[in-house]
Parts: sequence; structure tokens; C-alpha cells
Amino acid sequence: MSYLSLARKYRPRQFDEIVGQSHIATTLKNAITMDMSAHAYLFAGSRGVGKTSTARILAKSLNCEKGPSPRPCGKCVSCIEITRGTSMDVIEIDGASNRGIDEIRNLKENIKFASVHGKFRIYIIDEVHMLTPEAFNALLKTLEEPPLHVKFIFATTQPHKIPSTIISRCQHFDFKKISIKNIVEKLRDIKKKEKIVVEDEAMFLMARSADGSLRDAEVIFDQLLSFTKGKITAGDVTKVLGLMEQGILFELADCLMNDEKEKILKIIDALVNGGKDPVFVASCVIEHFRNIMAVKVTKDKERILTAVSDEDYRKLKDQARNLTLDDILYITHSLSAAIDFMKKTPLSKIPLEITLIKLAGKNRLISIKEISDRLSDVEAVLKNKTFGESKTQSYANEVAPASRDEEVVVPAAPGEENIAPAMPMEEIAAEKDILLFQKVKDSWTKILNFVKSKKMSIGTFLAEAVLLKVNDNILAVGFGAHNSLHRESLEINTNKKFVEEAIKSVTGEDMKLTFKSVEGQAKSEPAVSAGEAVEIDSVSTGRPGKIEPIVESAVDMFDGRIVDIRKVSEKGR
Repeated sequence: MSYLSLARKYRPRQFDEIVGQSHIATTLKNAITMDMSAHAYLFAGSRGVGKTSTARILAKSLNCEKGPSPRPCGKCVSCIEITRGTSMDVIEIDGASNRGIDEIRNLKENIKFASVHGKFRIYIIDEVHMLTPEAFNALLKTLEEPPLHVKFIFATTQPHKIPSTIISRCQHFDFKKISIKNIVEKLRDIKKKEKIVVEDEAMFLMARSADGSLRDAEVIFDQLLSFTKGKITAGDVTKVLGLMEQGILFELADCLMNDEKEKILKIIDALVNGGKDPVFVASCVIEHFRNIMAVKVTKDKERILTAVSDEDYRKLKDQARNLTLDDILYITHSLSAAIDFMKKTPLSKIPLEITLIKLAGKNRLISIKEISDRLSDVEAVLKNKTFGESKTQSYANEVAPASRDEEVVVPAAPGEENIAPAMPMEEIAAEKDILLFQKVKDSWTKILNFVKSKKMSIGTFLAEAVLLKVNDNILAVGFGAHNSLHRESLEINTNKKFVEEAIKSVTGEDMKLTFKSVEGQAKSEPAVSAGEAVEIDSVSTGRPGKIEPIVESAVDMFDGRIVDIRKVSEKGR
């Protein structure tokens, strides 16, 4: 006897045997019991979820000699012929091969004939969405009012391609993908009946690879039976299907968390040399971190997680403790972007390596909320210090001696005994001036654009300025010697007030302006470019020169000032 594949051998023969579609099985059984079966059904769903099997069971239930019955006997002539696919009362049509109007005309001619054994002539049209628009139109009238002895059952994987006029004439059932848990249970049942030794992790891998299709899982099981002669292990499934081993994914995740860059390169090199596609590797890593995220946000292992064993679940929980949600989201986002790039270049291994190395060298991410909270804390501390200083200073003025040369010990003001010593007023004022200057500097482009939108001439003059500093709420703005006309124009009282109002409108700060001459600036250079400002204390020599960006960075880094600019002769280099 020829070998019968597992998918055919263990095909469901009763409604109760249908896996993962209990809502549909219950509805059809109740309809048959109450003699309320429809004249046309539409079964929609992805491959291997039981559409055709359900159609055959429904046909047997309607044509069984003891029926119509929700539990066909399976022993009568009609049931046996339908099971074998030889029944003259149940006609299965491939919609892809019989999609034209001529085939539908032949069908309409044949439906007038009575059934041979059963009560109904049942037409099962698979992949019905492949019919042409003309064929659908020819079927409309017959589908709406067929003879009493005719039933139609349509099956499709793409219901959106079926005209709404057809769908409205059918009872529509959506077949969902079968859960990994249900597929594993079915595989265990097959394993028991076939007396095969299979590791639990191997069944998890087969179920996950099937992507919700029980038939695919059974085909994979068949393939592994041919590959192995005894026990089927997880390694066998990984080898036959070309999957990523879970151990490697855990190892890669550990390397990312422990900053083991060299080990990452070795793992990727071994995977790619072993035939793994870099895009596939990146996708598997993303799925692994998705599982880590699921472990972190929920305890519902069965519903949320992709198929994992109990041991892998424990490992995922261990890794989840060392990662924040922001870390996980950043890793998955970076790898997704890398996949897009890998698909556009033949050197797909390199973007994967670079991305993983970058992720390994990344310290813990700080969320925007955490940064905002820290800034709020700093702002509160500064306000408290300023408030404490003002109260203490006010009290000190009442007891201060006339002579400024004496060292004064100011007693604590009433109610202030436990307040920490406040910052000196000079330091607070200086700190406020620095923050204010930085605020103006960051908003300088907006200020210039605002001024230009109102008065282009004033905006043009102001664009040549260089921001110097803020002192006691007074912003000092400098102009080179060659821009004296610009400075004089802006010093006119009306123009000056206009710029002050513009600064207030953009920054919200009420500031005064003072204009100064800045020597040592080359005539060919603008004093300031849009969005850029340089603080200059003094240039004492008066010689023209250009401040290099690296010098500006050094000044900012070490809180210094430029004292002199000297040109080094070629001979002295």
C-alpha cells in the first residue's frame, strides 16, 4: 500500500475534530440540527486552517443516510464516497482552473439534475476568488435562487477579491489562524498514534514555522520523519528548516547587553558562512527582543509569546530584568532600519555587523520623560537656592556693620536654621546670565527671521552682529569696525526698541540691548551667521584674524576667554 501523508491520514472527519475553529463548527452543527442550513456558504481564511475539510464534513453531514446530522456516520455509501473524493453528489471545482464563463454555464446546466445517493448536490469551489468578473455575474442569479437540492460552498484565501454581490448571497465564515498551542496538541496526538519519539522543543519549532497552518505543520512533520530514523530533536528541526537556534539568539542578546563586540562579529560570521541570510538573522533577533518585551510587560505566556519552551521562558525573564523598554524599542527600531538598508545593498552582512556593534556600545538610554524630570528638579533647586539667598540677604542687611572691611557672620534668619547655605548672589546672577545668554543664542535664528519679516533693513543689519554676553539682563551685541554703520543704525532709539521687542516676542525675556565695537574681525566675514553666536571677551591686539571652530570648542569646554590672536609665520612653523 502506498504511503499516505500525515496531512491526509489525519484529516478531520467530524466537526469535533476540526482544530482551532470551534466557533464555526458549533454554528454549522446547530444549523444542521435545527434544519436551517443555508443554500450558500463562503469559507475564508489563510492556507491550511481547515476550509476544505470543513466543507467536506458539512457535505457528509447533509448527505449522510442517517442525516442530515451534525455527526455523519462515516459508514454509509455517501459518507465513504465523499471521504474518498469519488462522490457524484459532491463536486469539487478548482476555481483557478475553471474560472471562465463557459465553466459556469456548464455548472448551471448540470445543477438541474437530481443527486444520486444523498439529498443534495453540493458544489465546493476552491479559490473562488480566481473566477473572472463575467463568471461571477453569470453565477449571481443561480446563487441567489438555486434549486432546493443544490448547495454551494465557496473557499478562498483572498475574500477581498470576491464581489460584494456574491458575498451578500452567502453565509460568510472567517477561519482564523490556528494557535501554536493547538498545533502542538495535534502534533502530540499524531506522535502518540504513530509511536514516534519527538522532543517538546522540536514540536514548538515545527508549530512556529507553520505560521498558523496545521497542514504546514503536518507536512514539516512528514519531512522530519524522512530525515530522521529515530528521535526527532530540536536540532533536526533547525537543520532541516534552516532556523536560528534559540541558544544563539540568547547568546547574541547577552553580547549586546555585556558589550562583547568581538564575540558578536564571530557569531555573525559563523551564521553567514553557515548559509544564513543576514536579513533573516536580523529578523530573528528582532523577534527575540520582541519576546523579551512581551515577558517584561505581561505574564500571559500562552497568548502573547511566540512558541517558547519553559526553559527559554525563564531565560527571557532573566534577560528582561537587565533591559528597559526604551532599550528594547531602540534595539528593534535600529535593526528594522538596518533590514531596510540590507535589502538595498549586496553587502548585507556589513550593515548588520555595524548595527549590532553600535547597539553593543550603547549605554543605558535615558527617556525623554526622565530628562524632563531631571531638568525640572534642577530648576526647582535653583529656585529654592535663589529664594533662600534673598531671605538670608534681607535679614543680613538689617544686622550688617557700617564697615565693609569687617568679616561678618550672619545669623540665621528666623525659621531658616535648617536651610543649607545658599549660593553667593554673584554666582547666582552669573548662572542666570549664562542661562539667559544660551537661551538667546539658541533662539537667534528665530529672532533674525522675526525681525526680517517685519523690517528687512534692520534684520540685515542685525545679521552682521555677534552676540557677546548677557550681564544683569543686558544683552551685549558687537559689530566689527567695518560694520560701524550697522551699529549706529541700530542704536537709534526706535530701532533699538524694535529689536528688544522682537527678542521678547520670541524668547519671552524682557531684555535691554547695548551695542559695542569689536576689533580684530576680518571685513570679509559676517559678524554672525544665522543661528550661530560667539561670546568674545576681548581681542586686545586689534589684528585681524579668524577664530577656528576648534578654538571656539576649547573656549566653551574650559570656560576660558580669548586674550590674543597671533599669526604664526611660515618660517616659525
